[in-house]
Amino acid sequence: MGMVFASITVAACLSVAAIIVWSDKNPARPIWPPLHFGWLARVATWSVTAIAIGAAYYAGQTSWNAWGWPDGIRWFIGFPLASVASSVSSFAIMKLGLDQSMGADRRLVTGGIFARTRNPTYTANIALCLGWILLAASWPAAISAGALATLYVFAVPFEERWLARTYGEAWSAYRARVKRWGL
Repeated sequence: MGMVFASITVAACLSVAAIIVWSDKNPARPIWPPLHFGWLARVATWSVTAIAIGAAYYAGQTSWNAWGWPDGIRWFIGFPLASVASSVSSFAIMKLGLDQSMGADRRLVTGGIFARTRNPTYTANIALCLGWILLAASWPAAISAGALATLYVFAVPFEERWLARTYGEAWSAYRARVKRWGL
């Protein structure tokens, strides 16, 4: 069953990647971020996100510790890493704003945690994926978390091109000042 959930995560990530590429190639008619933002965009964006992340959770939960890793690795490294990363990601989304995280408000956020890294949410989510792999210790968890982490890395250059088109010189100055991953 774990591989079914991992497959759902992979399919959701591939769908998001296709939307990102299509939107990049068609900036006058993007799917993400939409030109006109409303409830439909919110539902579509967060539904795919919930499906991908939820399936990744179930992929690990249904194959829990199939690798037989010791509790020390799983609970004293994986769990804290996943917990801290989840908190940082949530904090970054709150700083950015939920709608702004989907490109709705059309303002460039450069303060707070965004003054240290251009991608605090993606960086934290990649760490969360690693923590989940360590905690769940199974191939379905590794495949689903790996798909999510790959999507976060894949999305960055496309998102940065959109930011450059949208914010122009303000984006260029921010980009010159703040590192992509900020570590």
